[in-house]
Amino acid sequence: MLKKVYLIGVSILLVARPCFAGYKDDIRYTELSNELSLRAINLPTGSGVSVTQVEAPEATNAYMPNIADTQFNGKIITDVSVGGLTSGHATTVAKNLYGNTTSMAPSITDIDIYEANDWINSGWYSGTPPTENNPLQNHSWVNWFQNSNAPIRMDYAVNRDGFLPIAGLYNSDYEDQNKPSDIPDTYGSMYNGITVGVSDGTHRYGTTAYDGTGRVKPEIVAPNSYTSFATPYVTAAAAMLIESAGADAAAKDQLTLKSMLLAGADKSISANWDQTTARPIDEVYGAGELDIYESYFIQQGGRQSAGSTIDERGWNLSSVSNSSSEVYTINVPAGFELRNLSTLITWNRDVTRTARGPNVNYTSSLANLSLSLTGNVSQTSDSSVDNIEHIWRDSSSALTTGSYTLTVASASFTATEYAIAWRSELYQDYSLWSATTFTASTPVDQQDASDDPDDDGIKNLLEQAFGGDPETQNTDILPINEIVEANGNQYLQISYRKPNFSNGLTYIVETVTNLNDTWSSQASVVTLISIASESGGFDRYTYRRVDPISATDKAFLRVSISQ
Repeated sequence: MLKKVYLIGVSILLVARPCFAGYKDDIRYTELSNELSLRAINLPTGSGVSVTQVEAPEATNAYMPNIADTQFNGKIITDVSVGGLTSGHATTVAKNLYGNTTSMAPSITDIDIYEANDWINSGWYSGTPPTENNPLQNHSWVNWFQNSNAPIRMDYAVNRDGFLPIAGLYNSDYEDQNKPSDIPDTYGSMYNGITVGVSDGTHRYGTTAYDGTGRVKPEIVAPNSYTSFATPYVTAAAAMLIESAGADAAAKDQLTLKSMLLAGADKSISANWDQTTARPIDEVYGAGELDIYESYFIQQGGRQSAGSTIDERGWNLSSVSNSSSEVYTINVPAGFELRNLSTLITWNRDVTRTARGPNVNYTSSLANLSLSLTGNVSQTSDSSVDNIEHIWRDSSSALTTGSYTLTVASASFTATEYAIAWRSELYQDYSLWSATTFTASTPVDQQDASDDPDDDGIKNLLEQAFGGDPETQNTDILPINEIVEANGNQYLQISYRKPNFSNGLTYIVETVTNLNDTWSSQASVVTLISIASESGGFDRYTYRRVDPISATDKAFLRVSISQ
C-alpha cells in the first residue's frame, strides 16, 4: 500500500548534523535555567516523560539513532519496528530531543523508535491505530497521501489516548517543489497536534489542502536550518512542561500543553508577524518562535477558572456549553498599562470511529469557537476553519487602566472542551507612577524624578525604583550592604528590592576598589547570586563581589538606576 515516505532534508543527512549551536539562548532556555537557579528552583529536564520517535529510513532499514553515542548513555531506546540500522537523521533528532547535554530534556530516558513505513502500516493509515502509551510523539518526516486517512486517525488516537503529536513541515528548498500542496497531509494537516517550521521562515508554509482546507500551518517555529531538527526542540519543551506539571493532570493535558506553547511563542521573530480576525496566526511563523521561558511561567501562573479575574499569566482547561460562552476578567490597575498580551485557545477535532465487519470508517466534526477581548478596545479572533483562536497586543497597543473581558464563545450545538493560556506584562514608567502616586500635598514642581519632596534623601526616581512612597520618609527601601561568609571567605555583597513588573528602569550593580577609578559591572568583578520573592509584589536581587575581602584593602558596591 505505502511505497515511500519522505525525510525532511534527506539530501543533507547522509551524516549526522550537529545541533544548532545557539538555540538554547534563542528560545530563552538559558535565561530560564539561570533564573530558576537564582531562585533555587529546580529546572525541569523531562524526567519521567517517555516519547515516541518516528523516523523515515535514510537508507534501507536505517532509522535508528546511534545508541553507542555518549549522548544516549542511560537511555532505554526500543526499536519497536525491529532490525533498524543507524541513521544520521535519527541521531540528530534524538540528540535535540533527549541528548544528555544537547537537549533541553536530557532526563527523558524511555524512547520508542518506529520506522515510518512500519508505523503507517500498523493502523495509522488504514484500520485502527494501536494505543499510544507515551505522552509525546515526534515526527520529523512528512508524506503526501493526498487524503485524510493519516491525519484523521492521528486526531482520533489523540482523543482516545491523550498524547500530543508534534510534526515538522517540509523544508522549502528540498527535493521536488511540485508537490500537490505545500502542506502535507501526513502530518502537516492534523488538527489535534502541533506542526513546526523554522525560525527563518525557510519551510513550506501556507494553508491545508486536505482534511479540512484553509487552515494556517505551521503553528510554531523553532531555530534550526531544517524542520526535522527544529521539531524535537518543541517536543523537548513539551516534556519539560509535563515534568513541571507534577501530579496536576490538567496542567499536562494535551490541549493545555499546546495552548501554553503557542501562547508563549515570541512574535519578535519577524517584524512582519501579523494576524487577522479570520486568521488567528501568521501565515509563515504561526504563533511565533518557541519561547520556553514564557511557556514555563504561563504554567506556573496556575489554573484560573472562567468567571474569575485573572493574573498576568495563567491557563485553564474548561468546557464551554453549546451556544454559550465563558468569560475571564482582566483588571489593569490605576497607573499601569498591560503590554504584550498573548491569549490563545485551542480545542480538538472530534473523530468518530465506526466498524462494520472488516471495514473501519472515520467521521469528524469541529466545534466553532471564537475568542474576543472587550473593554476600552474590541478585538476578535474568529476563524471558520482553524481549531485555535489567538489575540495578540504588543506594547504599541497596550491596555490602559480599566476592566476588560476575554470571552470564549461557542456557536456549536454540543459542549466543547478547550484550553486557554495567556501571558502579559504590567508596565509602569515614571510618568505613569507619578501620575497616580503624588497627592495634592506635593507641589507639581516637586514631582520631577530628581526631586525629594519628603526630604528623606531619596529622590523620586529611586522611590519608584525601590518601591517607596515619595511623600513619606522611609530609608528602609534602600539597598542593603553587608559582609557575608561563603566557603571559608568573606565577601562584600549588596541587595535591593525591585517591583516584579516592568517599570522602564535599568538597574546596574557596580563595584570599584578605589573611588577615583571607574565603576565596573563586569561579571568578572560582580555577579548576581540570588533572586528571592518578597511580599507586596517585590523581588530581592542580591549581588556579590567576585573577589573575597582578603583580596583588597577596600571595596565598594552601588546600584545605579537610570531611565
